[in-house]
Amino acid sequence: MRGEPQDIPQADQAPGCLHPRETYDLIGHRKAESRFLQSFDQGRLHHAWLITGVPGIGKATLAYRMIRKLLGGQTLLGDSLDIPADDPAAQRIESLGHGDFFLLRRPYDFKTKKLRSEIPVGETRKLADFFAHKPSEGGWRVCLVDAMDDMNRNAENAILKTLEEPPDQAVIILIAHNPGRLLPTIRSRCLHLPLRAVPESEIMPWLRRRHEDASEGILEAAARLSRGGPGKATALISNADAVLKPLTRYLSSLDGSDARLDQMLSGSLSARNMGTERQLFWEALQDVLQAQARFSATGNWLGPFKPLPAMKSADVWEGLWQKANHLQNRELALNMDKKAVMLDMLSSIRTA
Repeated sequence: MRGEPQDIPQADQAPGCLHPRETYDLIGHRKAESRFLQSFDQGRLHHAWLITGVPGIGKATLAYRMIRKLLGGQTLLGDSLDIPADDPAAQRIESLGHGDFFLLRRPYDFKTKKLRSEIPVGETRKLADFFAHKPSEGGWRVCLVDAMDDMNRNAENAILKTLEEPPDQAVIILIAHNPGRLLPTIRSRCLHLPLRAVPESEIMPWLRRRHEDASEGILEAAARLSRGGPGKATALISNADAVLKPLTRYLSSLDGSDARLDQMLSGSLSARNMGTERQLFWEALQDVLQAQARFSATGNWLGPFKPLPAMKSADVWEGLWQKANHLQNRELALNMDKKAVMLDMLSSIRTA
């Protein structure tokens, strides 16, 4: 696969984060790396690997560490996947200029100037052409699908044909956020690498190294709201001015009435270009409500920031958490008025 213009959106890159191709450090997931390395070193490499976990947990970062190893990158230590960024193979993979690497993801439509909503079956069929040629450097040929969640059934069936009759010297790495939605026949033909939440104790020092200019309060809030995903923590820090700081102001105001703040926050998060920030805010708000419900029931505070000033019962907080989940899902499914939905939620928290 050849390089492509760098100024167009990339479906496999989270806003505010480095692209996984440009990320060379990975925290957590040592067992998954060890499992791959053991298979590689023993010469019994499975032809298909399914990496699963929630968004932001490091699935694509792990995949690219595997790909660098497969395509000749030289590790700093024999028992690791720590291949440096200046390695020749790593540089070619990063620029999408390695002839033995094929990336399958949602393409950019130059006519509509938008990313396609799914990976079309036509893109999937290009995989057969890729594997029809011998490796250009005599080693492995590698395909990465990021992500299987973006495929319709026709595209999945096209991938399945390749998995059922794998070519020689070929490795296919599939990324999936929700593996339960995949065809069972796809799951059964892959070696599964499930990634678990990274502990906050590991995320915090990693964030401090990567975000030296961020305040300790922002770092702590991002780690608590990351749901165990270092990538999500980074996205929260990168969007702190639109998500974490406004959320802090709103939560601090709950001991009174501030309709103006609710209106301003609902309006800013409803702008057309604020999709990422809005999703991060919804999820952070839900996590705060869930933590507050637990605190009201047990007295143990496990959330970000500090317990909210508004005194409500655990049942009320749980009901608000359920409403936030419900409204976010309905908003996505029914294309509802975003400002009205968010304002309804913020007002409900004040008045419940």
